[in-house]
Amino acid sequence: MERINQRTNHIVGTNIRRLRLEKGLKNKEIVAQLQLHGVDISTGTYSKIETGRNNPSVDLLIALTDILSCSYDSFFQK
Repeated sequence: MERINQRTNHIVGTNIRRLRLEKGLKNKEIVAQLQLHGVDISTGTYSKIETGRNNPSVDLLIALTDILSCSYDSFFQK
C-alpha cells in the first residue's frame, strides 16, 4: 500500500484537519465514513495522520476526497 510521507512536512495532515473542521465533522465521524469506503482505520491512527505522526495511504486520501468533497490537490496546498 502506497503511503504519503509526512516525516518532515506535515502539510497533508494539517490540510486534512482543516478540511474536516470546515465540514464540521468529528474524527470519529470521518473514521466511520472511511470504513464505509473500505479503509480500515482506527480513530487513534486517523488522529496521528492529522498531526503528522502517521502517514496516510493513497486509498485513505482518495476516500477523503469523496467524504470531504475536495480535490486531491487540496491535501498538498500550502
